[in-house]
Amino acid sequence: MIDVVTDTSRDWNKVWLESPEHAKMLGELDSLINTVSRQRSVTAENDIESEFATPLLEQIKVVTIRASKSMWRNTQYVNNKFMLHIILGFYTGFSFWQLGQGVGDLQLRMFAMFNFIFVAPGVISQLQPLFIERRDIYDAREKKSKMYSWISFVASLIISEMPYLMICTVCFFLPFYWTVGLPGDSNKAGAIFFVMLMYEFIYTGIGQFVAAYAPNVMSAALVNPIVLFTLVGFSGIILPYSQMVDFWKYWVYWMNPFKYLISSMLVFSSWDIQVECKDSELAIFDPVGNQTCGSYLESYLQNVGSGANLLNPDATAGCQVCQYREGSDWLKTLNIKDYYYGWRDAAICVIFVISSYGLVFLLMKLRTKKTKKVE
Repeated sequence: MIDVVTDTSRDWNKVWLESPEHAKMLGELDSLINTVSRQRSVTAENDIESEFATPLLEQIKVVTIRASKSMWRNTQYVNNKFMLHIILGFYTGFSFWQLGQGVGDLQLRMFAMFNFIFVAPGVISQLQPLFIERRDIYDAREKKSKMYSWISFVASLIISEMPYLMICTVCFFLPFYWTVGLPGDSNKAGAIFFVMLMYEFIYTGIGQFVAAYAPNVMSAALVNPIVLFTLVGFSGIILPYSQMVDFWKYWVYWMNPFKYLISSMLVFSSWDIQVECKDSELAIFDPVGNQTCGSYLESYLQNVGSGANLLNPDATAGCQVCQYREGSDWLKTLNIKDYYYGWRDAAICVIFVISSYGLVFLLMKLRTKKTKKVE
């Protein structure tokens, strides 16, 4: 071997460069370079899988099962949610017992549905301490030990709540809907139930995204009244749209999920009902010039009063005018101008569900700091 190496009669560098072994080595290097290049373009899920021992979907499955079992065993939390909905459902139902079809009854329908909004503060005040407690445990234990991703953690808390939110909707709907005297048609009742279910998801998402970023329970409790007051105050019920200050009218009102919730339920419950004014709700007066009530009010009924209902057009005295003819005439005064607003607003509620849960992930991401990898 020494004789071969020390032999100067051959250029061993040239021999190596022209050898098949050199060509094979270059091919192997090119293959390694291509493999590394492909690995650099992996998706975010693959990044997570490389950081944790199991794939993301498997993490979500396992952690969700664990969170669901924990929720099932937390009977105090679950029973409190159910009882809150049952009690508020009966309270609202019997407070607005069997509403009629008068003008005052239309407004009472609106306030009966408005009462449903107030299940949110009670449930949020229960779920936030639980969310923050579990988040703190995750930060101290699972995150540092790389057991699973924060995405799996948030997804498990959201998914584990959903079955109970469906039951909560039933717990409120059954003692409320027919007790108030809302339409018995299955398509209308089903539509209102669907919108109520979406609201359960919306306010749960709101409570969770506030808790996701709050440093502690006290901070979350201080934020809740501000959020809920803004949403309730500018929903168009307490303060009508026409009376809002321009600063709030053109953005908060249109970005408010409570506005679309109430609007959708009002369309399905009141749009096509025939208004039957009570005697105290009628405008009664005598026409002038020996005219009939119909001829005297003809111009008014064709223009400004197109939604009014003249009960005795042939009478020459004691004209009786009801302010509205149908529920749709009343709803137009609330900025609800067409029946399709019902399904449009229901679809917007679905968008708010997605966005509220999306904010839970976003705010948890902003709060979660990436831990160092073990060397």
